[in-house]
Amino acid sequence: MMKIFSLILLILLSTACIKTADQVNREKRLESMTEQMKDSQGLVADMVTQMKDMQSQLDRMNGRLEEIEHRQKKVDPEHLNKMNETLNVLKTQQETESGQLLQIQNELKEQRAFIEKVTESLAAATKAQAAPKKKSAKADLTKGLELIKNDKYSDARILLETLIDHSDLTPGEKNKVLHGLGKVEFYTGNSDKALVYFSKIFTKYPKSSLAPSSLLFIGKSLKKSGKNDEAKEAFLKVIEDYKGTKEADAAKKEI
Repeated sequence: MMKIFSLILLILLSTACIKTADQVNREKRLESMTEQMKDSQGLVADMVTQMKDMQSQLDRMNGRLEEIEHRQKKVDPEHLNKMNETLNVLKTQQETESGQLLQIQNELKEQRAFIEKVTESLAAATKAQAAPKKKSAKADLTKGLELIKNDKYSDARILLETLIDHSDLTPGEKNKVLHGLGKVEFYTGNSDKALVYFSKIFTKYPKSSLAPSSLLFIGKSLKKSGKNDEAKEAFLKVIEDYKGTKEADAAKKEI
């Protein structure tokens, strides 16, 4: 009987212990739920605060909008129309003035181009008038030989000396230049210089048309210089090499 009683007591104690553990677990869960509720309440409070701030901002924005609408209602529609008309007039004037300005700029460009062309033409004409016309070398040669015929030896010398190495003259024309200068020096008493010019012709071009005359003047220049023997040899050569010419006849008279 005592054993049964002890067994029952043991069962009762065990059962009492189990209930106590369940209660402990239940209390812990309650505490955890309580803490979670507190955290949730904190979050809700923060959200409420943020909502209040957002509402305040919306209220301020609504106030500004109402103020703007109120100001717009106070503006006179007729005044706005007049302002718009004035703006349109100003825009039209600006467009017109811009077009006129562009036209003036184009006209100025055309005038400037015309003035430049006229200036260039005037400059060219002035330069052409100022610059002396360049005479041809052949014309100068003809004029120089004409001066010799008219006994204007100084003028002939100045003109013919510029033609000695002129590139526009042929070899035959250059011989005429040398022959003319030889005559100038011979008739002005410069026998030695005359001898140089005539010798160039006879030495380089013994078969030219001016060779007989050049050899005759060589003899005359030598004779003037007192070199009679050399002069006589020159005359004899003229007579021998150029028989039947007027230079040959003139050489016979010089011997």
